[in-house]
Formats: sequence, C-alpha cells, structure tokens
Amino acid sequence: MVFDRQVSQREKGEDMAAYVIGDITITDTDTYAKYAARVPETSEKYGVKYLVRGVGMCEVAEGDWLPERLVLAEYESIETIKAWYYSPEYSELVKLRQSASTGSLIFVEGVSGSAMSSAAYVIGDIKVTDPDTYEKYRAGVPATIGAHGGNYLVRGATGEVAEGKWTPNRMVVLEFENMERVKAWYHSPEYAELKKIRQSASTGNLIFAQGA
Repeated sequence: MVFDRQVSQREKGEDMAAYVIGDITITDTDTYAKYAARVPETSEKYGVKYLVRGVGMCEVAEGDWLPERLVLAEYESIETIKAWYYSPEYSELVKLRQSASTGSLIFVEGVSGSAMSSAAYVIGDIKVTDPDTYEKYRAGVPATIGAHGGNYLVRGATGEVAEGKWTPNRMVVLEFENMERVKAWYHSPEYAELKKIRQSASTGNLIFAQGA
C-alpha cells in the first residue's frame, strides 16, 4: 500500500485518527539514543505526528502510573499504524529498542485528530466499577472540557496491546492548549463535583503530559 498516494481521511472531511501510546523504561541510554534518532525516518512516511515524546514529560494526577518516557504519536488510522509497525524498516529498529528498554506499547482508536501544536495532554486509564453512576460523569464532563478549550482525542477505547503487559480498560486522551489550561480544567469548580462522581464509580490512573 502506497500511503503518499492515498486520499487521507481529513482530505475526505473525516476528522478521525489513531494513536500509539508507549510507556518506556530505558535500560541502555546510548543504544536507545541510536533508536530514537533513527525512528522518525521510518514513521514520517506514514504521516506520524508526535504529540508527546521524551523523558520526564509526565506528572501524576491520580493513581500510581508515571511513565519514565512517554510516547504519544498520532496516525491517520490503526491500519496506518500497523503498516508502519510491521514494515521491514521499522522491524529492525524494534529489535534495537527492545535491546535497550522495557515497557508497553498500545494502539488506540481516536475520536478526533490533534488540532494544536505544543499542546498538553491528560491521559487516563480508567476501570469503571459502577456503570450507571459513571454515565452521569460521562454525560457532564464534555462541557467542562470545552469550556477550557480542550477536546477529546481518545474516549473510551480499550486499545490493542502491541508489546508489554499493559492491558488498558478505558483509555481517555484529552488535548489542551498548554499545561496551565489542563490544570485550570482539572482544578475548576465545575469539574470538582464531576471528579467526585468519577472517583466513586471507577478506579484508575490519570497523568498530565507536556507536548513535544
């Protein structure tokens, strides 16, 4: 399949996307640096947009998940992600990365594409324990996100595990203009009550991540 000759979903008026989320712990810094320098040449031909990429980009909001190195990369579709991931040129780099790091990699369907540059993100992995109560949260939260200029990139996807032992329950990725907007939303009075509802009806992890 020749991706540079395809009519993209966005050219057809569709604002869908898919995401690679990686939680990586580096074990060999020098070897990993070789991987990091070479991987863009394999992914750019598949239309990648790196939203988060690097060490120390994350902050715990809830739970105990704190990736050392987080990667959040946007592609046009899950099919495009897999075409890149299983391509001959990237297969060799996978071996290099795995020799220099451990961690997990998942593919996730999105509900929209990124519309900002130098943004900040909220990434959540949520396990719903009370669906009826959680639905009240789900119905009320979009208005609070929109009021702070945010939007959903991923909402409610379980994801597909490509590497590692991470098995997400309900993935959520929100995009805001900057970290100040992220925290203004999270600590806002209008979100405070909804947060209590969510926490009463679910468990999980929530992080803030600075964009690339």
